[in-house]
Amino acid sequence: MRRRRRLNTRGKIAVSVLLTIMVVLLSGLVGNDEKKAENDHDTNIEDTLEMVTFSTEPAAAFAESTLSQSIIEKENEKKEVARKKAAIKQMKKEQQENVIYLTFDDGPTTVSDELLDILDDYQMKATFFMVGPRIAEYPEVVKRMQKEGFGLGLHGMTHDVKQIYSNQSAPTEEMLESQEILEEVTGVRIELIRLPYGSFPYLTEAMRYVIDLNDFKVWDWNVDSFDWKYNNEQFVQQTIQGIEKMEKSGVTPVVLLHDTQETVKHLPKLLFYIKEQGYKTKILTNDMTPLTFSCEGRCRPVN
Repeated sequence: MRRRRRLNTRGKIAVSVLLTIMVVLLSGLVGNDEKKAENDHDTNIEDTLEMVTFSTEPAAAFAESTLSQSIIEKENEKKEVARKKAAIKQMKKEQQENVIYLTFDDGPTTVSDELLDILDDYQMKATFFMVGPRIAEYPEVVKRMQKEGFGLGLHGMTHDVKQIYSNQSAPTEEMLESQEILEEVTGVRIELIRLPYGSFPYLTEAMRYVIDLNDFKVWDWNVDSFDWKYNNEQFVQQTIQGIEKMEKSGVTPVVLLHDTQETVKHLPKLLFYIKEQGYKTKILTNDMTPLTFSCEGRCRPVN
């Protein structure tokens, strides 16, 4: 059984500080005398640090507490404001270069090599958000992606909405496990993640808080190809319409596609259009500001 990944240093420090504050407050309320309060405080801090060392559960526990909700929401709001400002700055540069981002979910699969061949034929790049077990099943194609300069991202382990959103720490646990698998195959540590079905509406504020503690960057999209819905070339026209809408709005297109046989079959038609329009395909990287669906108080636990 694969070992459980630990919180990173930033996560440990943040959770330790938050839990220590809570311990101090509680010690002050229930302590019988100054010496007992001090001893209990020291013991609780040691226990807290030991918990943080071994799992994401302390962060999730804090995220679930009533006391923490307003703190988390305010912190997430500040981060969202900063993200939007950085995204606008990033987008201005992308517009000058006529950039478009192609992203493929759910792979690798038996057709991934064919998909890479087509992208190579059109001299285009894309980013692949991959499922952990499939990375382990098709390591050679993942190594090819890395060698040829394609973008690598994480898509969790189960792709099961009821599992990945089952509790506050579940999304992070899945991404940590898939991150470890990808690192074993490529030697590269990737922070880019895409939640199955997107981060809205089931990725709650508390879940986002735990994800952020581990430095993961949540990427969504603004052009849905609907290749998951249409089992024919109809998705190509749907995608073109979405790209044109983003262009009129002055927004860099981030296109959602899937690593499937039907998508690969009709992909050349879409790539021909992209090339004809003079777009430059680039990959998503760890240092970029991610395109993320905002909660804005609308996110909710999965039923």
